Amino acid sequence: MCHRLLTPFPLPRFGPFLPTRLLPGPMEGVTTGNFLRLLTRHRWTQAWWTPFLRISTAVPRRARLAAWLAPYRETSLPLIVQIMGTDKEKLVDAARLLRELGADAIDLNCACPSEIVVRNGAGGARLKEPRWMGETLEALKEKLDCPVGIKMRTGLQDPQEFPQALAPMLKAAQPDFLTLHFRTVQEAYRPIPRGWERLAQARELLPDLPLVGTGDLFTPQDARQMAQRCGVDAIAPARGLLQNPRLLMDIQDSLRGNPTKPWNNREKLALLQELQQDHAPLGFLLQMAANLLGKDSPAFQDFLQAQRHASTPTTTP
Repeated sequence: MCHRLLTPFPLPRFGPFLPTRLLPGPMEGVTTGNFLRLLTRHRWTQAWWTPFLRISTAVPRRARLAAWLAPYRETSLPLIVQIMGTDKEKLVDAARLLRELGADAIDLNCACPSEIVVRNGAGGARLKEPRWMGETLEALKEKLDCPVGIKMRTGLQDPQEFPQALAPMLKAAQPDFLTLHFRTVQEAYRPIPRGWERLAQARELLPDLPLVGTGDLFTPQDARQMAQRCGVDAIAPARGLLQNPRLLMDIQDSLRGNPTKPWNNREKLALLQELQQDHAPLGFLLQMAANLLGKDSPAFQDFLQAQRHASTPTTTP
């Protein structure tokens, strides 16, 4: 029998939505540029999900939005566009422009745990205002002819915020899909014992809302367990893609009963060379090398030394 995660992802208001339930989690400063081209080139994803676009003092000009979307639209893959802000009207206006420019769905970010973002009242700080979240979702749904989702955490400080205030808001607002990271904003990315139980609770509280699970998805086994234990409708690995850019395809192979082949260092170094040839910034290249090879591994230290040597200016006697 075909595993449900291998089937297309439908939504109640729109029917068929995406060709896959295995989605690349959006990551600020990562799922763009070189990483976007890498996964697209190797066909390691069947859809794209942008990092958040901050809508603050004004709605960006149409030309700027078009330029921001262009690399994603050029992939010809279905596209979820994530927006973040505090002004409901500006968010709606920006979403309408993004939809006109090719967004297949709009996702409202109420999850980002960055201290700067939260201090400015956006991202995860929005969880303090469930009423605002519900009203913004309803306004987006009213003005857009495409799916409207929301990305959240289980609370700002306490996971009990979800059953007490956030779940009732979601039940009333009825977004087309919910992406839920089981940690609170305060917990950031720290290890959380039995964190997936919070996802399972969300499933029980909102049985009919399409639920995308995210958080601690690093292996195909992680994906299987989240699907089985939490009843999510789709999954979106994020940091796991930094350690294994082909993770979505490995999950797909595992669900089909095919063995997944571990990466060897030769393959990892070839991937890093590919990023170099694509003129990846040195900081991003070293971040990828540390994730792929292991920061304490001899292979990473050799790679780091080679980069230092290559960047050292030569002098002529």
